[in-house]
Amino acid sequence: MSKLLSNNEVNEKINMLSKNWSIDGLFLKGSYEFKNFDQAFNFMKVVAVKCEEINHHPKWTNVYNKLDIELYTHDLGGITNKDFELSLFMDSEFKKF
Repeated sequence: MSKLLSNNEVNEKINMLSKNWSIDGLFLKGSYEFKNFDQAFNFMKVVAVKCEEINHHPKWTNVYNKLDIELYTHDLGGITNKDFELSLFMDSEFKKF
């Protein structure tokens, strides 16, 4: 089971992510921009499969070619390793687009 990460742990782990990510209060926030809607939607489909695998689901908003993401482990009330696992996966997949 995941545990809440300390502020120091969060600050260390954020350095592993792309510049698309930042910490905003209790949330790990990301944003990606694609060439078009199809790419954004295809990215979301790939990420959705991973979300189901790890049982961790983002709050995300898609407007045309832009995707904004908020990660937060609701049952623990903060950021956990699951949030970083999913954000690292997103960064890796985004490179394919």
